[in-house]
Amino acid sequence: MQIIEWTQFLKDGLPLQGKLSSMTVGVFDGVHLGHRALLNRIVSYDSQYIPVVFTFRQNHKTGNTDSGIQSFDIKLSMFKELGIQITVAIDFINEFKLLPGLEFLNILLKHGGIGFFAVGSDFRCGYQLDTDAEAIKKFFASNRIPAEIVSDIIEGSLPISSSRIRAAIANGDTALAEKMLGYPI
Repeated sequence: MQIIEWTQFLKDGLPLQGKLSSMTVGVFDGVHLGHRALLNRIVSYDSQYIPVVFTFRQNHKTGNTDSGIQSFDIKLSMFKELGIQITVAIDFINEFKLLPGLEFLNILLKHGGIGFFAVGSDFRCGYQLDTDAEAIKKFFASNRIPAEIVSDIIEGSLPISSSRIRAAIANGDTALAEKMLGYPI
């Protein structure tokens, strides 16, 4: 798997060798079962497309490289195991933090060779989280690029989420955390 820094992506785009990318964006703290459904979708969309993930080096809420669930390096190794070929690592610095969602999507469109785009149902991006999954799907549809909102994976009666996993760990319920993660902690 190739790892590209955001600044390099802005300068050079993605090394796609004339192919298109199937792309997603997210924090992916924990790479839990819900994340894996999303990642599997971009990997399986078209075997001719290069699966690409844009993710954050730090947890955007804490600024740490450790989300409390797993390290950045473990996240990268899980991406590789799932078939991701390129990961773009974003440092959550002020220039990026203040970027409106649609401006971010336009940058991806300009430099990313996108053939397919997918996000989770609760995904939001941009300054003050101004762009939600439906707006993202409409943006790509208006640019004639297939986009999909991947459904939540449910555990119990609630969607699996990183915050639920962190809460289970904090409460000492490692069995529930591991069930939602799909691997031992």
